Amino acid sequence: MAILRTKRATARAVCGAKLIEKKRTEDLMEMLGLKETDVQMAKANGVSRYGQVLRRGDGHVLRKALEFEVRGKRKPGQPKKMWKMQVEKESKSVGLEKKDAMNQTTWRMGVKEIAAGVNPATPIYWE
Repeated sequence: MAILRTKRATARAVCGAKLIEKKRTEDLMEMLGLKETDVQMAKANGVSRYGQVLRRGDGHVLRKALEFEVRGKRKPGQPKKMWKMQVEKESKSVGLEKKDAMNQTTWRMGVKEIAAGVNPATPIYWE
C-alpha cells in the first residue's frame, strides 16, 4: 500500500496538482499517460496463486488450509473479508470456476483478463 501511495503522490507532484484542488488520481495518471495497474496485478497474482492451490492434491497442506473452517461464533459486527472469498469473487467476475483451475490454459486466460483490468470486481486485498 505504501508503494501505491508513493506512486500517487509522485503523479500529483509531477502534474503540479495539490490535494486541496481535489483532482482525481485517475485523471492525473491519464494526463501522464500511465495506467494504474498495481491493483489489477495484485488481484491477478491472488487468483493465480488460488489456481495453483486448487490444482494440489486433496492431502496437500495448502489445500487443507484453504478448506479449513474455524468453529465457533464471531463477535457481532461486519464479517471479515477472507482472502479465499475475495479471490473467488474476482475469479467469478471473469467467468472462472473452481473446476477451471485444472485447465491451466483457461485459468491463465482468466488471470490475464484480471491483470488487464477487464472486469475488476473487488477492492484490493489489503485495504
